[in-house]
Amino acid sequence: MTNSFPVRMVRVVSVSAFLTLLAAPLWAQEGSGFAKNGGYVGMSGVLDFSFGGDTFDGESMYQKVGGEEVLILPKCEGAHNALRAVCGWRTGIGAFEISYDRSKHNGTFLGFPGEGTFHALNFDERIFMLTRGRIQPHVLLGGSIPWMTVKDGSFLDPNVADGSFRGFGVNTEAGLTVYPHPRVGVSTGYRYRIMWFDSASGVSDTAYKLRPRFHETTGSVVITGTFTF
Repeated sequence: MTNSFPVRMVRVVSVSAFLTLLAAPLWAQEGSGFAKNGGYVGMSGVLDFSFGGDTFDGESMYQKVGGEEVLILPKCEGAHNALRAVCGWRTGIGAFEISYDRSKHNGTFLGFPGEGTFHALNFDERIFMLTRGRIQPHVLLGGSIPWMTVKDGSFLDPNVADGSFRGFGVNTEAGLTVYPHPRVGVSTGYRYRIMWFDSASGVSDTAYKLRPRFHETTGSVVITGTFTF
């Protein structure tokens, strides 16, 4: 992996920190609400999570410039075993979250079956409304560092290995959170994300810049349970 990874990490964290600063004045306006403030952990189930097919279309491939190494871009079906681990800190109407996504996808490339594993590290700001009640609408905006590993997706004759694509993205979500208890929250929302994949690696274990960057979108329903300490 090239040194572009820490650059993307700084970019995503900086955007999330900026969102936190924007939300701070709003937190002060409504410091008391039904939900308990403080640190929390949670787990999400992701329903109907699939790629839009902008990049992973099952027909395209990437070949290293000046070389013979090839990486395929399979068409990925809906995810199975799609889970997200969440930790965050809530203060008033705002919460800053860090989460990790992992999901398995069956796929095809030119009619042949394949498999991919999607990962993402997310840095999100969640804003709640109507915070004095048990039912609180919410919106979310943040950034992510996604990477997709395609099983046996890289070829350099006569060798075959997994192919990996990495990049950065933007997360959005709108939904509703219900608090049966001030420490316990259950939320349902629709999350839409846009991702740009700008580097890849495969058989040679060397990271290559993708120019132009590959573009991909996903949209899915997310159900999250959280517990505040």
